[in-house]
Amino acid sequence: MFLKYTCLLLMVYPISALAIELTPKLVLETVYKNNPELASSKATVESEKAAISSQYSLSGPRLGLMKESDMNTMQMKDGPMKTWSISQEIMFPTKYFSRGDIQKTRFKKNQEEYEDKRLELRSEALSVYFRYYTFRRIFSLLKAQKETLREIARIAENRRSTGVVPQQDEMKAHVEQTKIENELLLMAQEYAEAGYTLNAILNRPIESEIKLPEKDFNLKEDVKLVSDFEELNIHASNLIRSEEYSVKEASLEKDLAQMGYLPDFMLTYKKAYGNNAISTAEAFGIEMTVPLWFLKKERSEVGAATLKEYAAKRKLESVKRNIESSVRILKSKVITYSKLLQIYETALIPQATSTLNSSRSAYSTGKVGFQELLDAERTLYSTRIEYYQNFSKFIDAVTGLERVAGISVSRLPFSEEDI
Repeated sequence: MFLKYTCLLLMVYPISALAIELTPKLVLETVYKNNPELASSKATVESEKAAISSQYSLSGPRLGLMKESDMNTMQMKDGPMKTWSISQEIMFPTKYFSRGDIQKTRFKKNQEEYEDKRLELRSEALSVYFRYYTFRRIFSLLKAQKETLREIARIAENRRSTGVVPQQDEMKAHVEQTKIENELLLMAQEYAEAGYTLNAILNRPIESEIKLPEKDFNLKEDVKLVSDFEELNIHASNLIRSEEYSVKEASLEKDLAQMGYLPDFMLTYKKAYGNNAISTAEAFGIEMTVPLWFLKKERSEVGAATLKEYAAKRKLESVKRNIESSVRILKSKVITYSKLLQIYETALIPQATSTLNSSRSAYSTGKVGFQELLDAERTLYSTRIEYYQNFSKFIDAVTGLERVAGISVSRLPFSEEDI
């Protein structure tokens, strides 16, 4: 069975001395550079920005040509009259400024959505990265536990050979070893799945090797919370700012709809040409729209825009409540897991290690039974495994909080400047 999970890991992650060591900074750099979803979001932002100037511009002018037909004999003698014309439609000036402000707001809204997408991918990438890291640590602990059980089995075998303890002690040790074999097999599968997910996020071939730093990540040095963590609020949230721009956009669109009652203009210049054309014959014209159908068209447009503004405001209120709730929940989780990990580091793991060492010595001298030794062994390794499981949950809570709140609360790399 050991051969099965060993082969599985070797197939998924072949040994390569040239593999680049993946750090949290390198993970984010790769995600920001190669992720197609993020690239698409950024292109949308750039397109909205490029469209701003077009909203202040006039529409294209119209060029016209006219030639007389169905002429009488005298007119045919002189030849048909030909006229060319050029006309330009001009909206009421305030409409151009309103359209430009709407496009600027749309650009800023997409910019906030891009930032939120970036933080969402950051949270996902770091969570999967540290999940892969914790699976690797747990896998190593399970292998170490297996070796510890082998030592315990040898101790039990030596004591049984002298008739001090019954054969059941040795049999119990072998049962525990078999259980560890099963756990190793399951952990190898989860380890491989986390690697596949991480490679997918990094936009790399699924079976690319993942090489992690040999060092153990430290809670205080690598993921230390900022000093003003308790004062965290929701004002920097990209999700909220995006909805605020949605409200502003809806308000500006309502203003533009109300400007539908204002007249637009059409300027026209005409001039005759040809053999029978009078050189001084030209004409200037101006036309103006009249909101004759304001009881239907314009009023309907204003009513629709007003309802859109109302809907945007209500959605903003809902998003604010949800974000505030999420921030409070995630803050509570971060604080809880932070304190829990400190307890593991300073108390539980040292105490469990000391208990196993003393139990092993006591069993060798016959001062404690085999069951007490097994309990001490299980306690140590389950405690260390729980530590890494809670460390992964802590990372999930921290990165999730940073995504929702829109600001950094830890030493984990946050923005492009940190990479």
